[in-house]
Amino acid sequence: MRSILTLSVALILFIAPVFVGADEVSSGELKVGFSQSDITPPLGTKLTGPTGGGVMSTDDPLYVRTLVVQNSGRTLAIVSLDLVKIRLDLADAAIAEASKRTGIDPDAVMICPTHNHSSPWIPQGGPHNKEYIATISGRIANSIEKAYKALQPARMLLGRSLVYDGLHHRRVVTKADGLGLNTWLKKLNDLEQTPQVLGTAGPIDPELWVARFDSLDGQVLGTLVNFTCHPHIHNRRNLRWSADYPGLIADQLAQEYGKQVVSVFTQGCSGNINPNWTLDPNWRKKAAVFSNAAVDAARRATPVQGPIAVGYARRNVVVPHRDPVQREGAITRLGWRPEKFEAAKRSAARLPKTRKVPVNAARIGPLGIATNAGELFVEWGIDIKKRSPFPHTIVCELTNDWIGYEPTAQGFRHEGYETLVGVNFVSLEGIQTLVDTSVELLQELWKQDAQSGNTR
Repeated sequence: MRSILTLSVALILFIAPVFVGADEVSSGELKVGFSQSDITPPLGTKLTGPTGGGVMSTDDPLYVRTLVVQNSGRTLAIVSLDLVKIRLDLADAAIAEASKRTGIDPDAVMICPTHNHSSPWIPQGGPHNKEYIATISGRIANSIEKAYKALQPARMLLGRSLVYDGLHHRRVVTKADGLGLNTWLKKLNDLEQTPQVLGTAGPIDPELWVARFDSLDGQVLGTLVNFTCHPHIHNRRNLRWSADYPGLIADQLAQEYGKQVVSVFTQGCSGNINPNWTLDPNWRKKAAVFSNAAVDAARRATPVQGPIAVGYARRNVVVPHRDPVQREGAITRLGWRPEKFEAAKRSAARLPKTRKVPVNAARIGPLGIATNAGELFVEWGIDIKKRSPFPHTIVCELTNDWIGYEPTAQGFRHEGYETLVGVNFVSLEGIQTLVDTSVELLQELWKQDAQSGNTR
């Protein structure tokens, strides 16, 4: 339930979402189309993250992959992008162009970066990677158009693996002050600075979902994959491009079912969830725990019986930015120099008091899909799943925009890297509003079909 504080602080700009009527989608033939295109940047393009150098070679290519789903005249497009993030202006331009070419409703397009850290830096502004960034919107539109033209009758199967190996909640609580520390901090290995930790600050989300789509003659066409873990196992310090573990999942599913298989990966709420290995030279072997789980889920996937309803909705929500002031000593407590964040703090202080953020929801049969534009803490994702009326729900973060980290109330109290000015932009009240909006859209999509007795 939205708090009184949220209602009093957050300003909501409502653009009426397009809800699919139950009678319109409850019958008809399911069609799907897939596409994938190489978007590996030219060598010398600036890498994302603290390494920040020009890339010298490629370990494995980066792709844009698209799934288009259609039933009874309603069409949904989900795009997976092997980039760390997407800006709102780039997403909006891609959506407008794709809609112009295909007739797909702009509200029905979800552009979901994998959050791969061995990909090009996508700044909010400035000259870096300017030429490459100028190509992104067109490449996304091309991929959507290609998938739309590939539409064919299909069957849907749904599978899941529970993954407990290879990932962890990346915040622990220290006994010294009762606050949080990120698991990569050097001071955790110093028993004088950190004599005791009191366990992790929260859970993981072990669900790895695979929605499999087969042609009517039984050939696997492609998959929609969702998992919750930061993709930075690959050693980006060697200045090589890589799609990290989402790319490995796509490769292994193609090896299992044929080279025609395209796997569209969406990132779950991984703002505080990391792999157990980072910057690892043997990253493929380590990441196989995730790709093996995806293949296992695809193998065990069961057919979805009956008509497959397709629906979508989008609402643009105006939420308050955070207060650009933070507690004195919040940065030094983590073992970092305060000046490291001065530029980020100045940028945050110049932001307007509010910003407009897109929130999408969709359904493919019994699978509900919620989105968020930031790096949500995993607890928010679990909350969305708990409140969703759908029997199966996934959450896709970083969709159609990037708004920084989104901690929980406890996360803000515990402090830590994700709460610092310059990496967190939206206030707690605004984060709550965005989460509540995604749940409301899921409930409306479910209600449309429930009224006719069709909830598949």
